[in-house]
Amino acid sequence: MSDVQYDQFLSDIYDDAPYFGQARAREPELFNQFYFEHLGDKTRRVLEFGSGTGMLTVPLARAGFLVDSVDISPSMQKVLAGKLRAEDASVAKRVRQITADALTYVGEEPYDSILMPEGLVIALPDRTLQLALFESCHRNLRKGGRIYADFVQPRYKVVYEQTLQEHTRFRTRDGDNYLLSVTFRNDRHSQVEEWDAVFAKQGTAGVAERIAVTVSFRFLFHSEIQFMLERCGFKVVDIDVNHARGLGFAVIAEKV
Repeated sequence: MSDVQYDQFLSDIYDDAPYFGQARAREPELFNQFYFEHLGDKTRRVLEFGSGTGMLTVPLARAGFLVDSVDISPSMQKVLAGKLRAEDASVAKRVRQITADALTYVGEEPYDSILMPEGLVIALPDRTLQLALFESCHRNLRKGGRIYADFVQPRYKVVYEQTLQEHTRFRTRDGDNYLLSVTFRNDRHSQVEEWDAVFAKQGTAGVAERIAVTVSFRFLFHSEIQFMLERCGFKVVDIDVNHARGLGFAVIAEKV
C-alpha cells in the first residue's frame, strides 16, 4: 500500500475507528471543554497544530474563533475541508487550512494562542521531535502567549505486559463493517509504543479487504512535559489531571 493510500485510508476511517478517533468523535464536548473554558478573546486568530479531521477546529469556528489549521497530512486536510463544506459559509470562512509541518511552520505574525489537541505531541515518537515542536510553539507565540494542549494517557495494561493483542468490530458511518486487530508493543525505556493495526473489511462473502497500519507514539507524563516546556522557554500555568474524565490530562503553558 503506498504512503498516499495509507494516509488517505487512515484519514477517512479515523473518526470511526476504535483506539483512534472514535471516542473523541462520539463525545467532542468532553474532550473540547478544556479549550472553551480557557480560551478568551474570539477576535484574535488562533493557531491549531495537528488539526487532523477537525474535531476541535469545526467547533471552534462555530463558536466564532478564527483558526489557522495546520496539519502535515493533505488527506486529513481533505477530510476537514469536507466537514467545512457541510457547515454554514460563515463558519467555514473562519478556518484557514494550511498543509505544513508544525515543526518548521512560521506564521505571518506571532499568535496569542496555540492549540494542540488529540495527542499531537505524543504522535511524534522521539523526544528530540517533541522538543522541536515546543520550540516551534515558542517561535510562533508572542511573549505571554499560551499553549493549550491535551495528552492521551497510556494504557497501563500495555505498559505492564509490554505486548498485548486485542480485537474489536466497528461500523463506519458509510455502512462498512470492519474487524480491527491491534498488537500493542511498549518499550518502557524509550516510552515508545507501537500499534500494528489490521483492518479487515467484511464483505457479503467474508473478508473483502485487509489493510495493515503501523503507528508509533511516545507517551509523556506531566512531570516530563513540564521539564520540556521549561527548557523551551515556557512556564506551566496549569495541569488538569482529570481531563476528559481522567482519560488524559491537559496543560496550559505561557511563553516567558
